[in-house]
Amino acid sequence: MLVTSFAAIIASLIYFYASLVLWNRLQSKDSKAIDWPRNRFLLYILFAAILQFFSFANSLLNGQVIMLGLGTVLSLITWLSVVSLLITNLKQTTENLGVFIFPLAGLSSILTFMPGQSAGLPLELGLHVILSISAYSILGLAGAQAILYSIQEKRFQQKKLTTLFKALPPLQVMEATMIQFVTIGFIILSMALITGAYFIEDMFAQHLIHKTFFAILAWVMYGLFLLGNNRFGWRGQIATKFTIWAYFLLVLSYIGTETILIYIN
Repeated sequence: MLVTSFAAIIASLIYFYASLVLWNRLQSKDSKAIDWPRNRFLLYILFAAILQFFSFANSLLNGQVIMLGLGTVLSLITWLSVVSLLITNLKQTTENLGVFIFPLAGLSSILTFMPGQSAGLPLELGLHVILSISAYSILGLAGAQAILYSIQEKRFQQKKLTTLFKALPPLQVMEATMIQFVTIGFIILSMALITGAYFIEDMFAQHLIHKTFFAILAWVMYGLFLLGNNRFGWRGQIATKFTIWAYFLLVLSYIGTETILIYIN
């Protein structure tokens, strides 16, 4: 417990420090300096991500039971966001987006050990839930990216870019990053739907019809967008609309189910 707590604190400090470095760099007129130690910066973030994972991994798995406490789930979500950002940096220079992600990761790292009840789930069901959370998180990043891209493009055309939007990666990079997030999220969502089918016995009795319907509809919409992007070059505002509306359907798959259950109970 002491070791994992120490790892969480160190990860949190690195994330907050990285956020400060990025913010100061974005405010500087010399933000595009050649001597920017980008590779070293990303290594620090990778180290923080490893520490963060180590800090919540033990809390997540207890023998053959997966424990989903609020702090652990929040840390898992932000950890996935950090890892996704690192993956996109393999091909694009998207580290500036960390100014939004790293502060949340730093905060959630120390929330891993917050007191509260944890829901214990059997290993198989727990893995399905983790896949679902992962898909929601990464596709949520894609949705946020789509909103930022849409606003950035409109402000660019109107020549009304603020300091914050000027600091974001170029439009081409923002678009490519959004598509990468959608691709990763789509693969994980597919895995979540496949594993979820194993636990369905009676959709109506289990009150899963709404969740399944909207989740599949979102999956189809994401798949259609990726196909259109690959075959027909769907980009720009078309890409953002597909991404935002597909995530809206995904959110409905959860909210709709919760609403029905509340109404029934």
